Amino acid sequence: MSDLLPDHGIAQTLGTLRKSRGWTLKTLSEATGVSISALSKIENGQTGVSFETVRRILRSLSLRFDDLIGGEAARGGNGRRAINRRGSGTHVQAGGRNYELFATDLLRRRMIPMITTVHARTLAEWGELTSHPGEEWMYVLSGAIDLHTEHYAPLRLEPGDSVYIDAEMAHALVSLGDEPARVLSVVDGDIPYPPASNGSA
Repeated sequence: MSDLLPDHGIAQTLGTLRKSRGWTLKTLSEATGVSISALSKIENGQTGVSFETVRRILRSLSLRFDDLIGGEAARGGNGRRAINRRGSGTHVQAGGRNYELFATDLLRRRMIPMITTVHARTLAEWGELTSHPGEEWMYVLSGAIDLHTEHYAPLRLEPGDSVYIDAEMAHALVSLGDEPARVLSVVDGDIPYPPASNGSA
């Protein structure tokens, strides 16, 4: 899978969000470290946008992933609903795993549901341990994993096993089998940008 995110209106939305804050391309470039020419091409739909670039832009503008990919205008209230058909989630690749994010058409969700397909078979393949706001529940759908955290010894989890953690505790998943493992996760609270690794720019 490519490291480029699917468009989901990113090209059309980025310029609007930038201008709403009174920022020029130069200002955003200085804040993100992404060149003016690259930002201009992204806004004009002339090039794809990577996970890392999206993360830098969202952090600089104090935005959530939902804000960039668009979605339902309503930010709360009764009767909200989101449907994902098989394979229709938003796919993001980062390091040794792929995320499939669900219900991305809802803004200001109280939960972030996702399936993580873990390709990494070593911590080096995963990259830096991941940390993000909120708490996270994980349920192993297939394969077996070791859950590595900054405070505990590695925990082996097999299909049907689950764990609930403080997601601000840095963590990583390593697949133990011949095939990638698949893990269903639900994160409570807002994630300001797609799950990222500690210490990355």
